[in-house]
Amino acid sequence: MRKLRTLALATSLFAPALFPSGCRRPQAEQIVVTGASTVYPIVQMAAEELRLTKGLNVMGQGGGSTRGFEDCVAGRNSLGAMARELTPEEKAQVMAFPIAYDGVGIVVHASNQIVGVTTDDLRRIYRKQVTNWSGFGGQDGSIVVVHKGAGHATREVFMNYTGLTPDEMTRYTDVTAGDNAQVIRVIANTPNAIGYVSLGEVIKAAETGLPVRLVRLNAVEPVVENVTNKTYPLFHPLYLISKGEPKGGSRLLLDFLRSPEGKAIIRQGNYVPLE
Repeated sequence: MRKLRTLALATSLFAPALFPSGCRRPQAEQIVVTGASTVYPIVQMAAEELRLTKGLNVMGQGGGSTRGFEDCVAGRNSLGAMARELTPEEKAQVMAFPIAYDGVGIVVHASNQIVGVTTDDLRRIYRKQVTNWSGFGGQDGSIVVVHKGAGHATREVFMNYTGLTPDEMTRYTDVTAGDNAQVIRVIANTPNAIGYVSLGEVIKAAETGLPVRLVRLNAVEPVVENVTNKTYPLFHPLYLISKGEPKGGSRLLLDFLRSPEGKAIIRQGNYVPLE
């Protein structure tokens, strides 16, 4: 019995060395994606699927396309998210991977009576040349102009489309908001406000009960089908960028977004996947 007890003790002492990790699972790989808030919902939906099927941990943060690029160059993220075309200088520093297209919706409060606006209407509104909704067949009320903050790609896309200058964007702004969610919250709480955000985000917000709605632009309905066939005039590409050749979890995420399953998730978010 004494020999058996000695053997049992020896076995218990050596067990940790033989099986140092016990039955614990290996730690899941983690990647960090920062940048455009427009791309964030796509990353978030893909992350949930990859966590369940591949054990990949994806952390997403907004902050705008400029942040996504700067973080990528500085090595602060695994992938950067950008919701605009890259400049030649930017293209020289990173690798860019297009993943989808997104419409930019013109959004107003649900109580606003206007049916739509034209490109010229937007210029006049955002230059404060027309300051009351009655000038467009709406209710009597002073128009509250909402812009996105500097560094957000949707702001640059809107500027390029309307021809507004940075000075005009600053001078005539009533409210400056950050990401899509902030713009939507401002408009939901401001009956006379107008803004521009990701079309898909407005659709989702309205479905959850927030009092916001999209209006026609140049008589074209702001629906995903019209972004797909490019009859809706205001849209932009979405990118994920990498400082070098993507590897590991970064490559897994990119490949997933280009797969049939990934494209289905992109459509689910009211974006247009690449064909």
